[in-house]
Amino acid sequence: MTSARPIRLFRPALAGLFLAGALLSGPALAQQAAPADPVPPRPAPATETSAPATSPVVSPQVAPPLAAPKPEDALKSRAEQTVTEEALKDAEAQAPGDAERAAACKAHALARLKANSPSVDDILIDMDGLTIAKADTTVGQEKITAVLMGEAYIKRDRSDKAHRFLCLVGENDKVVMTFFTTR
Repeated sequence: MTSARPIRLFRPALAGLFLAGALLSGPALAQQAAPADPVPPRPAPATETSAPATSPVVSPQVAPPLAAPKPEDALKSRAEQTVTEEALKDAEAQAPGDAERAAACKAHALARLKANSPSVDDILIDMDGLTIAKADTTVGQEKITAVLMGEAYIKRDRSDKAHRFLCLVGENDKVVMTFFTTR
């Protein structure tokens, strides 16, 4: 039993030392030293020495002249410009078709919504945020040629809220399905 007594005294003493060390080192750890200056000091300006008379003087602030453009680069930029113009013409040609598809989707959705809820007055489709993707797939027996996705506002007699809008368009711009969901 004599050996058990030193252990009983040793444990509280060890716990007291640990607690005292933690309490005394806490404020020291909380106060960190100021960080070293992140910007190194500038070197002292060099004293001017006389340069030999035969060496040319080059100013570090003057940039060398630009090289003349190569003819191949001019042809590439002209070809890129032509491709861009052709793509722009194609996009402009498709835009009326896209607007017609959006109008068809709106009319289809408005008819369906009014049948279920007479309080629906109108549907406003955000044309700027509308995504129109070409498709080549089949849903059931219907072939899908375009998918329209974006935001639409269903205007009711009491309020209008933003909804996500999906419209599947089939052959001959026939609207197959419209779908709305709240955000």
